[in-house]
This record gives sequence, structure tokens and C-alpha cells, in this order.
Amino acid sequence: MQYDMNKWVFLLSSLSFLLLMIMGNGCKPDDPTPPEIQILFSEGDAGNGDTLAVGRPFRVTISATGIDASITNFLIEKVYNGTRKPVLDSGLNSSGFTVTKTFYQGIEENVEWCFTVMDRNRKSSTVSLTIHKDPNSQFGGILEFDEVVVGYQDNNSIGQFFLPFLPNVYFVDSAALFMQEVDILSYFNYSVDEGVNLPSPTFSSPGEDAGSYGLLYTEYYPELIDWPVRNYTKYDIRLEHGITNEKFTAAHNDSLLIVSYDNVWGKKKYKWAMPGTFIPFETAAGKKGIIKVLEADTVSNGSIKFSMKIQL
Repeated sequence: MQYDMNKWVFLLSSLSFLLLMIMGNGCKPDDPTPPEIQILFSEGDAGNGDTLAVGRPFRVTISATGIDASITNFLIEKVYNGTRKPVLDSGLNSSGFTVTKTFYQGIEENVEWCFTVMDRNRKSSTVSLTIHKDPNSQFGGILEFDEVVVGYQDNNSIGQFFLPFLPNVYFVDSAALFMQEVDILSYFNYSVDEGVNLPSPTFSSPGEDAGSYGLLYTEYYPELIDWPVRNYTKYDIRLEHGITNEKFTAAHNDSLLIVSYDNVWGKKKYKWAMPGTFIPFETAAGKKGIIKVLEADTVSNGSIKFSMKIQL
């Protein structure tokens, strides 16, 4: 009798353990599925293995979808010579997106362009394509300006907008007639640098802020709010980018302009543009250039003088 009782206890214990295991496995959450990402190929888009001349623009269209969670990060990297260089690292909160990006062929022989999305579960997916440099690429021509003077916002005698492809300097009302050509503007204010409020001659562009937020639109040039076209120029804010007076003077094609600009450091304006500063930049049309600051007043009715070289 005791033997039968022990047998039943053993059987019941085994069944209970088995039920707990089944229930436990049933309640265990599945491993989240990572987001999906793909490159969409249509006419005009770059394809894997394409060969392009230095400086040529190319388009890539990316489509991504969150599966078990929303997408929180979109990362674009260039991979070449064993190094990874971020081109875009953007936070977001989206169930999915399709975006077309335009890039410009650099001087690297072969570049793998990697596109990665990560979701709220920290699951990620990557796609890539490889672009080769045309070995027969020729560096292109440039426009060279020895001295350009533009005024700040309170200057009533010198215009504040520089249109390099006309070329001319205009006040805001005249610049509005050629808004598609406006890439450079200037203003002056004070800006904090490491806790110190310093005089800040500033280079910017009509597209400084997509939402028309900031003093550029509320105080300096409020007319820009009504412009249907506001070009956005990106300024490389690094202090060190390898440009010297000798290199700048000797540059008569766009090779120095291409290698000096780093899109990772391309920001919406360049503050504290003091004499002797070199500023690589890229216009909305993808034209790269370099500004060399010659003189810079530190009052709002003053002006700034600079040399400039820009791709044709």
C-alpha cells in the first residue's frame, strides 16, 4: 500500500512538473523580430557595383518597416579601407518610412554604403551597396573669388546675401528675385562658447531652420519666412581639416574642396567666423566650396570680408 502511494505521489509530481514546463513555455515571449530594410531600385537610382566619376551625384532610396516595434534610429555609414564613417545618425519614432538620399562620389576607390535601422527592442537590420570610383575621373573647375564683402543684418550700405553663380551681393528684397541662387548669407550676434559669450560673425543660409525658428527669421531677415525656396548650405564646423594658406592659394580645381568637406560635421551655420578661419561647405545643389575669412567686424551694422572657392 505504501508502495502504491509513493508511486501515485511520484506520478502526480511528474505531471505537475510537466504542466509547469508546458505553461512556462507557453508564456515565454517570442524573440522579437527585427525591422525590415531594403534598397529600392528605380530609374535614376544608383545600383550595386556602379562606377561613378568623382563629384558625381547619385541617389539611393531606402524603405524600412518596423515589425514588432517602431523604428528609433536610422544610420548611414561609408565603409572603405577598413574604416566606418558615419554620414547620418538620426533618431526617430516611426512605424516605417521610405526616403531618397543624394550623395556625391568622393575620391575613395571603393565604398560600401551601409544603411541600418534599429527598433525600440534594439533589434537592427542592415542593407548595403558598393560604389566604385571611375579611374578616369578628372577633377572639375571652380569659381574663385579673391574678395567678397557682405554686411550683417543692420548694415544699410552693404547687402547681406551672396549669390556666387551670378555673382553678386544683394539686400534681402533683391535677393528674393533670385532665391534659387542664394546660398550664403551673414549676420552678427553674440554666442556662448564653453560658457563664455563671444562676438560671433556668422555664415548661414536661407534654409538654416526648416521650421523658420530662430533669430534669423524673427529679427534679422523676417522676409525669409515667405520665401518658397530656401536653400540650405551646410558648413563644416571642425577646427582642423587640413586646409592651409598654401593649399588654398594653390587650389585651382575642386580636389581640395572635395577632400576638405566632411558631411558628418556639416551644420546649419558657422559661428565665430574670425579672420584666418577656413570653412568648408556644401550648398543645397551639392556644390562644395571653401571660405577663407579675411576680416570680420564685431558689430551688427558691420561686415565680413572673405575669399571663396566653389565648384562649378
